[in-house]
Amino acid sequence: MLKKVITRDKLPALWAHLSEQGPLILPVQDGPVVLFKPWQEGTAVNLDAVNSAVSPKDIFLPREETFLHYRSGNQQLELKAVAEEEPVIAFGLHPCDLKAIEMLDRVFMEQDPPDALYRNRRERTTVVALACSEPDPFCFCNDFGIDPTAAPGADILGHLTDSSLLLEALTDKGKALLEQAGELLEDGSGEQVEKQEIKTADFGLKLEGLPADLKNRFDDPVWDEIYKSCLSCGVCTYVCPTCYCFDVEDFGHAAEGERFRCWDSCMYGHFTVMAGGHNPRPDRKERVRQRFMHKLQYYPEVYDEIACVGCGRCLRSCPVNLDIVQAIKALGGEKVEQR
Repeated sequence: MLKKVITRDKLPALWAHLSEQGPLILPVQDGPVVLFKPWQEGTAVNLDAVNSAVSPKDIFLPREETFLHYRSGNQQLELKAVAEEEPVIAFGLHPCDLKAIEMLDRVFMEQDPPDALYRNRRERTTVVALACSEPDPFCFCNDFGIDPTAAPGADILGHLTDSSLLLEALTDKGKALLEQAGELLEDGSGEQVEKQEIKTADFGLKLEGLPADLKNRFDDPVWDEIYKSCLSCGVCTYVCPTCYCFDVEDFGHAAEGERFRCWDSCMYGHFTVMAGGHNPRPDRKERVRQRFMHKLQYYPEVYDEIACVGCGRCLRSCPVNLDIVQAIKALGGEKVEQR
């Protein structure tokens, strides 16, 4: 496949060129954190950050999106769908986030019919991944078989050095993007990336057999202890790249308005409230159990892998340290040293 290289000082020119084709979304230094945001002139792009504070899943599953306008009158109802056709370039996603998007693809696209909103964004987005050069102290993607230096689901894989960025096309879509950049990129066919093994944090997790073990532990007394520190703030679900709960609402009045969907969280008390007022998960215990059972048992039961990529965001963000590592250990998923 095609290889191209560009020196770091020329990257702003590349950003400007790519943004002419449509929205260019990349990791931006926003105060003390890095977030995936659209590029504009003067944007402080940070390709050296190991992970963004919030995952880039909102490129494909936005925090909120209007997908239907409605108008009624004269005994008629007019519906107008909102479709986005502009091509998008997602630049700088790391391998763990690419793996998470693969998990979202199963949920939104591998169904009949597929989710049209999600599929439209996936099809019109070119993904440029960035290999990790060193792990964050909270990263533990190795536990899930993820290679931090590879991104098989991307269109282009980038390798960053002190002075340059090597871009290697992995798909025809990626090759076309590199060719469109023209003279901004130099031939990189002679460039070689030294393969290195990156060891992420070892939290002593034992994942093999955990999903099967949890099948009969819905009423296990351990849940009475795990949930106690939870504040129901929902930050874990918002930063997580594999969480995908959403709500659908109408905004407007009887004559005219719009229908939109937005992120929601299983950690919120009103999430499962039904029309008649009944709530099958009224307390924090039920909600905490649902979150971790979904990650560790329900998703694996359907798709044969745990719904976690070891990005470490929940470890950094949970104000009471009730993250997935602590939950796995409490549920018996901790290695025991043999003496």
